[in-house]
Amino acid sequence: MRFALILLVAALSCGVASSSSQSPIASAGTKPVVTMAELMVKVIYPYSDAIFYVEREAPKNEAEWMTLETKTLTLAEMGNLLMSPGRAYNQDQWMKDAQLLVNVGNAAYKAAKARNLQSLIDLNADLYESCQSCHEHYRPGYRRR
Repeated sequence: MRFALILLVAALSCGVASSSSQSPIASAGTKPVVTMAELMVKVIYPYSDAIFYVEREAPKNEAEWMTLETKTLTLAEMGNLLMSPGRAYNQDQWMKDAQLLVNVGNAAYKAAKARNLQSLIDLNADLYESCQSCHEHYRPGYRRR
């Protein structure tokens, strides 16, 4: 599973398959594999949930800690992916919001590697800020429901 996720991140980063993109900034030769909505629903949401709900669903054994490591590492790399030429919406607020995801994902990865449950729990507020900031700026209809 870990290897497959690393390959997924690499494929998304490189843009190996073609698909339409909603991103206005694109570089020659790279095309996102999935839309931003699909990336959010299939990777970023469920992997951020691993941090949001870590206290309720704490890893119980080495295999579960390894899975959490993979999810936190992938989350950090998703922030990097969002800053890539095929994904970056602009060079201003988008980059700041994506960097927040990199920062919290990286901190969560380090905490998971150290098997530090309390540090992961403490990252909830930072992760929430990262998600909320990006959604407030770029998700149409956010907070209007």
